[in-house]
Amino acid sequence: MFVAHISDLHIGDRTKNGTQNLQKMVDVLNHFNLDFDCVIVTGDIVHGSSKQDYKVAFELLNQLKYPYFVITGNKDGTQNLQEALELYCPGHPRGEDGLGLQYEVDDFAVKILALDTYQTGVMNGELSVKKLAWLEQKLKKNTEQHEPKPVMILVHQFPFDWRSHTFDNKRPSWYEDFKMIVSQYESSIKLVACGHLHNPVSGNIDGVPVVVAPSVNWRAKYDFTPVQDIVADKTSLGFYVHQIDKNQVISCLVTFPL
Repeated sequence: MFVAHISDLHIGDRTKNGTQNLQKMVDVLNHFNLDFDCVIVTGDIVHGSSKQDYKVAFELLNQLKYPYFVITGNKDGTQNLQEALELYCPGHPRGEDGLGLQYEVDDFAVKILALDTYQTGVMNGELSVKKLAWLEQKLKKNTEQHEPKPVMILVHQFPFDWRSHTFDNKRPSWYEDFKMIVSQYESSIKLVACGHLHNPVSGNIDGVPVVVAPSVNWRAKYDFTPVQDIVADKTSLGFYVHQIDKNQVISCLVTFPL
């Protein structure tokens, strides 16, 4: 299974060229030299949950010749994002069990479990006990199948401290609970796909790769020494190509100029 992984579109940030950059990304994906099974978009579709900005974002995403799946980021609002999907992408999965935009896709060789970490005003998000229980239940049910499927989890935040002043400023408690669940089912989980950091970053949870796609809109300077605000970096934009099967995952970063 081939998956294109993009993130952090931030349509509506008036200081950046988000609309232009997303159009460029869509064109690159549509003319790439392999056929994707799907495109995943790991959050921050818009910059401030504006309904008009969602309209712009989905009109561009709908130009993709592949099915795509989105999750909420800290700049999205779950309710507005769900309402926008109903209007502009009615075939997109709906959230399950009153958990926001948290859903399962079981149409491919790899099962997709999409998580909703949105919490108003909380940069590093939240996964409630109920949302974590949903994830664990889905993973348990999969392992009980005669032939368990490989699994890919979508979650906006990178669930580690990685010495970034901005993104590690307020570390939430759900990181450890999430990693414990992933560790428990590491034999079936092949990839955790994230966004949020605006840069390609990777880690692992007991051997399960955790990969962050760079922002489609703008890259951020790595702030390993404390800075007051996130600083944009004039660096090439990009996306990941993930090749996933039951035995392995191979992730390739593809870049192109601004």
